[in-house]
Amino acid sequence: MLSRFRSKILALLLTLPVAGFALWWYSHPLPWFGVLMALISGSFTFLIINAKRKMSLQRPLFIGLFGVFLGTILSVVYVDNNTAAFLDWAHRHTIAYYRIGETVRSTVFPCTLTLSQVFLGRAANYFPSTGSWLVSFPSSLHAFLLILIPFTVTTLLFGRSICGWICPFGGLPEAMVTGNKTRWSLNFLKKKSVVEDKKEIEGLQDWVKDVKYGVLLASLLLAVSLAFPAVCLLCPVFWLSSLPVFWVIIGLMVVFALILPFMTKKRWWCQICPLGALFAMIDKISIFRVHMDKKKCDRCMDCVYECRMYALTPEGLDKDLKPDEDCIRCGRCIEVCPEKAADLYFFNTSVKARNIFISLTMVAILAWYTWFIFILLGKFG
Repeated sequence: MLSRFRSKILALLLTLPVAGFALWWYSHPLPWFGVLMALISGSFTFLIINAKRKMSLQRPLFIGLFGVFLGTILSVVYVDNNTAAFLDWAHRHTIAYYRIGETVRSTVFPCTLTLSQVFLGRAANYFPSTGSWLVSFPSSLHAFLLILIPFTVTTLLFGRSICGWICPFGGLPEAMVTGNKTRWSLNFLKKKSVVEDKKEIEGLQDWVKDVKYGVLLASLLLAVSLAFPAVCLLCPVFWLSSLPVFWVIIGLMVVFALILPFMTKKRWWCQICPLGALFAMIDKISIFRVHMDKKKCDRCMDCVYECRMYALTPEGLDKDLKPDEDCIRCGRCIEVCPEKAADLYFFNTSVKARNIFISLTMVAILAWYTWFIFILLGKFG
């Protein structure tokens, strides 16, 4: 009884910063909306921290973020019947790291170079009367580097876990892996390991896991050769500025974010995403790490079977007792482990960090989805 009371007090203490941030962050320019977001985010954070199976709430949240992202795009393009105007704006949109002499401009949809401006002293201001934002496009290399700071801090703090909790694209393949029936095995992409009880464990071949690094390198070379900002590669505004680019991206998403996840119950989009490659490279310095307790682990391999990123292998468990750099901290291995051997810790210590990680993640979600939430509010509120 006492332990349950303590856990609820801890959940409340970790919830208060989330609710307080939402109240402060969303009260400008609509105080009532700040109160509403504080109540919603605070209640949800308290529920997920208290839940025995946190994945039962994390998955709907993650999939819902994709819904918010997609809903924002559709609302801007189709609501008020302004499709032609939006496409014309996307075509004329400045594609550059910075533009000398550029001053304040208004925009209805955030591109990569304006997305982080809400962090920088409220450099981006929302006007409910017009449903648009007033932003300052980078006018120098210094200004461009400044807007990279929020991206850098978030990447260093969360690493590859961004792909499992925050990324708006990740919710789509996560939705498609629902269910247990595997229809395609794709054995030519896999390697098999045989464990002590003769069970065969399937993992990805090394070259398959390295494809994302090749995509990242190719993307950077393409950006240099065609003289466009590499930061625009994953921006829908950039996709819509060119029909060939748009249909290539859509084709890749249909195959790797829809068909393959549904047929294999694994997240293939994250195996080719260049941002995922960047996060994986930086992941080793992230403060949040999943690893297994050697004394508790009985090598049942349930965690390996459950991992949708092929981040856990028998070899990895034998050597390091932890997943590789593709671990997205979704928590599936933690919750499936019958011996409670897996958990999320600070670095490689024995200090558990899952609840603090969830609280910080909720703050990051509230911050990074500001644009999209206000756009939807302006369209339908």
